Amino acid sequence: MMRFTELDERLRAVAHAPGLLALVRRLVGDDRVVMIQDMALLKPPGGGREKPWHQDNAFFPFEPGTPIIGVWIALDEATPANGCMHVRPGSHLAGPAVHFRRRDWQLCDADVLAAREDEPVSDVTVPLPAGGALFFDGLLHHGTPENRTRTRRRALQLHYVPAAAVRVPEERRLAVFGSGGKNVSC
Repeated sequence: MMRFTELDERLRAVAHAPGLLALVRRLVGDDRVVMIQDMALLKPPGGGREKPWHQDNAFFPFEPGTPIIGVWIALDEATPANGCMHVRPGSHLAGPAVHFRRRDWQLCDADVLAAREDEPVSDVTVPLPAGGALFFDGLLHHGTPENRTRTRRRALQLHYVPAAAVRVPEERRLAVFGSGGKNVSC
């Protein structure tokens, strides 16, 4: 589900909470930010599907280099068993990565899961209590496994950019994040 924070006063209050926006402004490096996406991420018991490894910036039509900040808020306890977030610390520093259409719009599994010599840790789980939040750069490699429990796992995800962010055509986004014409395969 998407585009619902403006329809519910409680969700609007979360998305525009002064403390949340202050931290987003600090992370973006701009005093004026706008929310570009709100999503409900639902993993039902016993089979809520995975979200393969990806970079959120790959989904948005903004000029490369535009800071995009994701805020992932656990509405239920998020555990390794029910599909909490997994991240690769420092991966955002490498910049945009080519994405492929496999199970989703994603990074190549073999590239993400292979530990690199310059990375001491390749995969970190980020369990959160209900109400806990993770703020992250839109270039951070991250994903969530399937829900293998008998409990649901719900989260709210918000994305913010500087108010002056420049939108680009789909072709420009795919020239950076798409695999076509790059002689690469997954």
